[in-house]
Amino acid sequence: MNLPYSIKRGETITLPIVVFNYLTDEELSAVVTLENDANEYEFMEESDDGQQRLTKKLIIPPNSGGTTTFKIKPKIVGDVMLKIKALTPMAGDAIHQKLKVEPEGVTQYQNQAHFISIDANSQLLENNIEIHIPKDVVEDSEYFEFTVVGDILGPTIKNIDKLVRMPYGCGEQNMINFVPNILVLQYLNAIGRGDMTSLMEKAKNFMESGYQRELTYKHQNGAFSTFGEGSSEANSWLTAYVVRSFIQARKYITIGEDIIEEALEYLADTQKENGQFPQTGELFHPSNQNELGVSAFVLLAFLEDKMYATKYSEQVDKSLQYLAAHVDNEENLYSLALILLVFQKTNHPLAGGVRQKLQLKSKFENNLKWWSNATTETKDTNNDIEVTAYILQALLETEQDLGNILPILKWVIGQRNNLGGFDSTQDTVVGLKALVAFAEIFSPKSADGDVDAGKLQIQFKALDENGVETTTGQFDVDQDNSFILQSHVLPKSTRRVSFTANGAEGSSALIQLSYHYNINVPEIEPNFHIEYTPKATPLSGQFSMNVSAAYKPQSNDGRKESNMVVMEISLPSGFVTHMDNLDGIRNALRVQRVDTKNDDTIIVVYFERLMDGELSSFDIFANKLHAVDDLKPAPITIYDYYNTEQRATVLYGI
Repeated sequence: MNLPYSIKRGETITLPIVVFNYLTDEELSAVVTLENDANEYEFMEESDDGQQRLTKKLIIPPNSGGTTTFKIKPKIVGDVMLKIKALTPMAGDAIHQKLKVEPEGVTQYQNQAHFISIDANSQLLENNIEIHIPKDVVEDSEYFEFTVVGDILGPTIKNIDKLVRMPYGCGEQNMINFVPNILVLQYLNAIGRGDMTSLMEKAKNFMESGYQRELTYKHQNGAFSTFGEGSSEANSWLTAYVVRSFIQARKYITIGEDIIEEALEYLADTQKENGQFPQTGELFHPSNQNELGVSAFVLLAFLEDKMYATKYSEQVDKSLQYLAAHVDNEENLYSLALILLVFQKTNHPLAGGVRQKLQLKSKFENNLKWWSNATTETKDTNNDIEVTAYILQALLETEQDLGNILPILKWVIGQRNNLGGFDSTQDTVVGLKALVAFAEIFSPKSADGDVDAGKLQIQFKALDENGVETTTGQFDVDQDNSFILQSHVLPKSTRRVSFTANGAEGSSALIQLSYHYNINVPEIEPNFHIEYTPKATPLSGQFSMNVSAAYKPQSNDGRKESNMVVMEISLPSGFVTHMDNLDGIRNALRVQRVDTKNDDTIIVVYFERLMDGELSSFDIFANKLHAVDDLKPAPITIYDYYNTEQRATVLYGI
């Protein structure tokens, strides 16, 4: 039985069932039954026993196959279990296969993460988590999951291969397949868990594949770029990021020494006489487009290993002099955070002054502390995670008072997604590095003979919008299960979760309420303009559509172009595209790369940028592979990769 990747609730699907007769000289009669004992779908034909089962009869020729079909309409959202059995006078067989049914509309993801820690003053913590679901939510699309894990790296370790939901098809984004694995291995070794051999091997395998893929973005001059040689310019920021990561990875996998040397030589050759490392190529993250910030970032690559710091001591000294000469006049938080890291690594006398300057620029609210370049005019918060995580890394090298660190840590953890990563690839890498640095210092260590060390009991109850209790549960956390993500799926009516935590002093845990739901309403103020026009096709079972997109700036930001943009075009249920159909998209204005996902049912288009008033247009093609009818609208979503709040969505039908 061949099923589509998914269909939407309310659509009907015709299931083709093939039964084979392997006898060479005798036909077989077969009775094929589709059982619906869980009442998860409707039969669109008259059934034998209400809606419980439907039976078809076949006569199958010798050494051949016979086909019959069942037409159904799923009634639930989730995995529908299809149970099919075939009986002949000589034998029988059965298959159970899941059909993925999704709600209509566009999925919205939310995650509320809380780090709890038992201190000497209180061994009992109480908290409430409120859930806000819009009134126009698609019925029955809600999904709530309450999870607890004793180690703050637990979700990251569990989801090491899927830390961000967005696709990653460029040289910077691919590093999400590489860097977090280094951090996990570093962390496991630091806390004495090198005995987790299967996890460590898994991390190394991901690193190997990430390393090989990253080399496809390398230029002959040693640099790396966003889409590789011939498609984009050599990029000094990306080269520094890659080579620094490669140096860190040498402890775990084989990295070509010539790759590192060539990259550092390229960076050294870009340095100006005044010590600045200028940005070559294009930065797609606007918050990082700052001269001092880029220079400090590049310098960190040379400082990653003493051998290279010594070899390139002339470049290092000139860069430090450049940063020291300009830091007093610098106000950008991204630059100051990176300069603080550089100065602390080199024991620079100005480090204390930069640290104090940053402390004065922090924000504090509800016992949470963070840094942001946002003002009442700009509201630019898209690199708050990266900036705050860099500062947390720096402070952890000098600050040993947990009370001063916890407000920053709790803010960073509160920005995570339920997979253990953050919104973007760069946020994820920098954020995880800060969490690893914290965990290495402050994770509770088991005292000899102290069987209660790290023990924590968490009791919770879920309530609906009227305050009526819908379910209760309990999690027990200790050092033996600290990496295990314990979860409880909550009723769809849940609108609040209350929990208490009771444990020994020093015990801690990460609590997350993760949920998602669907809506049919597009963004109120979209940041992009999308047009779509269905086109006639010569054959039935084919689908073609012209899609166009342009940047749509908001009235107060003054920008005329976007950063790197990703468009995801979901095909109607039952349709798939083919790699041969994508060549025309690759040739469209400002398109740099085209991929597919979800078994070729979503086309992913990467634009280097989009402009105000300039449409980038292309045609898409797809073929109907599965008999799905009563089709629901499918979404086209476009968003700024490095500022996902800038997005637009339209729903189209055929």
